[in-house]
Amino acid sequence: MDETKPKCILDLTLKQACPNHCKSMLHSSSLSNQLLKKCFAKDKLRLFLEGNSTFSIGHSAFSQCNSKLLAEFLNENKENYELVAYFLYISEPLDAKNIIESFPTFVLAEMFRNDFKQYEDVKRSIPREKREKNFFKVKSYRYWQYLHYQTICDIIVFLVRTKGDAELASQFLMILPSQIISTIRDFTGFLPEEEKSLYKALGDAIYELPIQSPKIYKHIVSLFEDDMEIFIVLSTMEELVKRQEQILDLTESLLNYTEKRTIDLDIQYIFSELNGYDLLIALEVLGQLQERQKITGSQKDTLIQLLETGSLDVLKNMKRNFKL
Repeated sequence: MDETKPKCILDLTLKQACPNHCKSMLHSSSLSNQLLKKCFAKDKLRLFLEGNSTFSIGHSAFSQCNSKLLAEFLNENKENYELVAYFLYISEPLDAKNIIESFPTFVLAEMFRNDFKQYEDVKRSIPREKREKNFFKVKSYRYWQYLHYQTICDIIVFLVRTKGDAELASQFLMILPSQIISTIRDFTGFLPEEEKSLYKALGDAIYELPIQSPKIYKHIVSLFEDDMEIFIVLSTMEELVKRQEQILDLTESLLNYTEKRTIDLDIQYIFSELNGYDLLIALEVLGQLQERQKITGSQKDTLIQLLETGSLDVLKNMKRNFKL
């Protein structure tokens, strides 16, 4: 090897891929700021952009680059940003999340704006029946939903206060946990008018918010008591919201049972918890359990039969038939 070629702290040249432990080593080192000055990750990314390096070297530099350095790199010009965006899109969502979670808020906000614009452009270019209506379910952008809720709230604040873009910020209300939405002022420091602007930016979807997060209902009704158009519609939703809250509470109770005992939900236990409730409510809960892959389709069908009869006799007959 040519000893005159510059080498990083790990004794590697620009033409060698970054090792898998590089990022964690730099992060844990008390001398990390000094070590970062000797990091070649940004240089390797530039070489890849210029066509003077291989994909494996470029991708290793992206995945092992310190978040501060990577944020600096993507902010330098449009080409750099597009390269980082490309690597994020082809990464597994959790891997992408781990890479960007330390980016400054203003960088994340601009990334989200670009991602959402690209999503909207693509959506308009394909047939309506093939469109994915939920931005956060598109695999290329799914990493956004894994960011810590406080990071998301910080992005919301930046978009509303600094950029005056409540409409873009309101997209995050689709993925924030219910308990965070219900007390969003605690995580954003929003004044009432700022909070109202965020909700109003949802358009007609503002009426879906209490269904998604029932605990916000009383607060949002109070918040819009001077806006009669919104207030009147919200005030008619009380029974619907109560029903949804019951569904979510039952679902969470069943999920907590599995988490505390680290065992799968069994049919008899689910039946005992849901028996006696309105059948339509029980069906909604079963639907959510299936969506979260806690029960299978056949288990759901069996439970529906049990709940319709209000007895475990169906299960006994199944066991008897199985023995025969």
